[in-house]
Amino acid sequence: MALSPKKIYEDLKRNTIDKSSAVDLLIFLIGNDSSFEIRLESIKTLQKIKVSNERVFSVLEDLLVSDFSEEVRELAAYSLKELFQEKALSPLKWALEHENSFQVLMSIISIIKKINTHNAKSIFIDKVEKFDIDKFSNSLRAFNIKKEIQSFQTDELAKIIKNYAVIKHFEEILKNVEYQIEKGLVAELNLSFTSNDINGWKILNHLSHFLKILEDLKRLELKSNRIGKFPNSISNLYSLQYLDLSHNSIDKIPDSIQSLKFLECLNLEYNNLTEIPRLISSLTKLNTLNLKHNKLANLPSTIGELTSLEEINLHGNQFREIPFSLENLSSLISLKLGLNSLESVPEWIKNLHSLKVLELGGNKSLPNINEWFDFIPLVKELNLYNNEIRELPESMGSSNSLEILIIPNNKITKLPDSFQKLTSLKKVDLSWNDITHVPEWINSLTSLEELNLRGNQLESLPETICLLPSLKILIITQNKKMIQIPKDLKNRGIRIEK
Repeated sequence: MALSPKKIYEDLKRNTIDKSSAVDLLIFLIGNDSSFEIRLESIKTLQKIKVSNERVFSVLEDLLVSDFSEEVRELAAYSLKELFQEKALSPLKWALEHENSFQVLMSIISIIKKINTHNAKSIFIDKVEKFDIDKFSNSLRAFNIKKEIQSFQTDELAKIIKNYAVIKHFEEILKNVEYQIEKGLVAELNLSFTSNDINGWKILNHLSHFLKILEDLKRLELKSNRIGKFPNSISNLYSLQYLDLSHNSIDKIPDSIQSLKFLECLNLEYNNLTEIPRLISSLTKLNTLNLKHNKLANLPSTIGELTSLEEINLHGNQFREIPFSLENLSSLISLKLGLNSLESVPEWIKNLHSLKVLELGGNKSLPNINEWFDFIPLVKELNLYNNEIRELPESMGSSNSLEILIIPNNKITKLPDSFQKLTSLKKVDLSWNDITHVPEWINSLTSLEELNLRGNQLESLPETICLLPSLKILIITQNKKMIQIPKDLKNRGIRIEK
C-alpha cells in the first residue's frame, strides 16, 4: 500500500509506528509528494496527532512564509495556532506584513484575533500604527482624541485591519476607488462602473465576500455593473442608509431586504424588476424609492406602510393606473409617474396633502385634462409633457402654489385667461406646442424667471413681456417666423435664445 497520511495515522493508532516516526513520514510527504491533496492532508494529520515540538513548528513556519500554495499557507497558519498558540504569533506577525493573498491575509487576521492575548493585540496595534492610507490614519487620529488605540479590544482592531486590507486590495486592482472612513471603518463605498475596469471582475466576482467584511457600511453605490442578481450579502449591512444598484439587470428583490432597517434611500432605476416584495414595508425609515425604468405594473399594498416615504419615482414602467397603495403615503412630497400607460387620475390623489412635485408626462392616454385636473393637490411642480393635451383648464388658475410647469410636446394653442393668476410661477416650459400668440397679460406672472416657447407658431411677442420683473431666460427658437424682439427686453440683460 502506498504511503499516505491516512495510512500513517492508522499505523500510529495501531501502535505500528510511534509519534516521532509518524511525524517524520508526514513531514517527508509535505516536502516531497507532488499531490496537492496529499500535502494538505499531511498537515491536517500533523495537527490531529498534536505533536508540538520544534521540528513541527519549523516546518509549519516555513510553509506559512514561503509555500507557493495559498491553501497550504492558510492551513499552516491555522495549524500553528492550534499547536503552538502564543509561539505562533511571531510567524503570523511576519505573514500579516508580507502576505500577498487577500484570502490568506483575512485568515491570518482572524487567527491572531482568536489567540487574543496581550501580544496578539500588540501585533494589531503595531499594524494599525503603520497604516499607509491617509484616510484611515486621519480617521483613527481624530477618533483617538476620545479613545486611545491601546484601549481598543482585539476584535475591534481586527475589524479595522480587515477594512483597511479590503481597501488596499481594491486600490491594487482598480484605477480609482471612492470611499469614506469613520472611526477606522469603511462607511461609504462607491464601486459604480467597476465592470468597465479591465480588472473589475476580480472584485465583482467576490463582492459578497468583501461586503461581509465591510459590515459597517452606511452608503453603498454599485451603479452600472451588469449585476444580474441582488447581492445577498447586502442584507447583512444592518447600518446601511443609502443603496444604489441602478443601471444593472436585477429582476428580483429578495425578502431579506427587510433586514435593512436603517435604509433611507433605495435606488433601483434601470433594472428588470417586475414586482416589489411585500416585506419592503419593513424599511420604515425609507424616504426615497427610485424604481424608474423597470417593468412594474403594480405595487404591493404594503407600500402604503412606508409612512416616512417622501419621494417615489415610478417613471418608465407599465402602470395603467396610479397604485391605490400610494394613498396612505401622507409624507409623500414627490410622485413621478411619467412614461407609463396611465388611463386616468384617481380622485383620491387629492388626499396627498404633502405632495409638491407631480410628474404625469408621457402618458398619452391622459389627454382629457379637464376630467382630472381638479383632483391634483396644490403642488409646486407639475410635469405634463407629451400627453396629447389640446387645452388647459380654466381651473388651472386656482393652482396658486405652482412654481414650475412643464408641459412641452402637447397640442396647446393658447393659454386660458385664468393662467394670469399664477403669480408664483418661476419656470414655464411650453415648448413644442401650437401656441400662436403670447397674451398681453403675460406681465401678470410677476415671479416668472424662465419662459420656454421653443417650437411653437409664434410670429410676435407683446410689449408687455418687457414688464416681467423677474424674467432671466427667454427661449423662442424654432418658431414660425419670429419678428424683432422688443427693444426694452434686449436692454435688460435677459438671456434670449432665438
